[in-house]
Amino acid sequence: MPSPPAAATAMASLYARDKLLVERSFAHFTQESLALIDSQLLQQNQALCTEDVNNLHQQQECHEALAQACIRRIAYRCLDKYARLLSTADTVEDALKFYTLPNELQQRIATKYPIENTPPPTSWYEALNQLKELATTDGILDQGKLWCMILDHPMTSYVHMQCQICGHKVVDQYPLQQTDGEVGLKELQPTGDELELRAGWFRGPRKGVVFEFTCPECQHVSHWYRSGHPKVILNPNKWGRLCGDQEDLRLTLADYLKIPVRLVVPLDWDHVWSEYQSLSSNKSWEVQDGSARNFARRLDEGIGSWTRVWAISSNAEWCQDVTGEYLMYRRVGGRADHRNNHDSNEMSRYKETVRKAQNDSTGQLTQAKTCYGYILARANFTDDVITKELQRAATEYGDKEWWQL
Repeated sequence: MPSPPAAATAMASLYARDKLLVERSFAHFTQESLALIDSQLLQQNQALCTEDVNNLHQQQECHEALAQACIRRIAYRCLDKYARLLSTADTVEDALKFYTLPNELQQRIATKYPIENTPPPTSWYEALNQLKELATTDGILDQGKLWCMILDHPMTSYVHMQCQICGHKVVDQYPLQQTDGEVGLKELQPTGDELELRAGWFRGPRKGVVFEFTCPECQHVSHWYRSGHPKVILNPNKWGRLCGDQEDLRLTLADYLKIPVRLVVPLDWDHVWSEYQSLSSNKSWEVQDGSARNFARRLDEGIGSWTRVWAISSNAEWCQDVTGEYLMYRRVGGRADHRNNHDSNEMSRYKETVRKAQNDSTGQLTQAKTCYGYILARANFTDDVITKELQRAATEYGDKEWWQL
């Protein structure tokens, strides 16, 4: 669904005129930033439009262009991740071998994944080889079984940002109930010695910074930062590994092991997970993590709604709006597990919650307090239109910028 020429040109002109404004707004679209971009884009469109069309028509064209740009930017951010995480096999193996696992962790892994006459793994590399052994029957490696074990393994598990001595945790919550200062946290500028430091969400959107945490329990000062490099993410010594870091690592390991996966991102909610393609005849997409598979039920947590769910991959054919699948039970082609003796109308209720959030111009009904779902809804973009735009973005990635519609 290409945008009208004037609206597409207006988007490019606005980006050229004020790149900082556009990038900042698209990174976290609130009601205020959306109103500003709407006004600026409409002005650009009116200046460029040569046809005699009314203001409402131009406004709708701008809404469609903005929705398309949002899709492309989110897709490009995920595709950037794929491009950045394409580590060589040697880099991944070096990272897997780099750390000696703490004794407690060695014993925990040996207990969970026992192999007769085999000592506990002393490195992640040894742990991975033991998983391969457990997933092999009659000399044949079952990749699906291996991947399920990797997803459930301490190697890729969630780790709170915490004191690196006593383990006192800093909860990743938003909106904040305590300021950074109240929990003992502050931002430091990078020194340049950090390995692939990156921006990311931690108690709200953050630039690429180093966090200094003074523990209220033991007063130890810990330093931590977000990174996409496997050597950083695999640090087993109380180094925080948030959901985005988990998926960075899983994508890296999937590429290393040649297992087909795709990234899954919800709109207007801070989370990310992955789906893997089963090796069965229908090659269906599976979700190992129960909380992700049943993501609809998180709408009952009382922290706000999500508005859409997208699957994104460097393979354009795998890019898809999967909102509907996450609002359906597995027995009818969806993702969610059916629960006996439970609210028979829960999916209808969840669909209505999502619909209301999609049509909320303030973004206040969403967990992230952002307006991406609303931007798509007012442009009348259907699931099929969004899927086509995601696939087009994956095809054009590397040849065109996200704002070049």
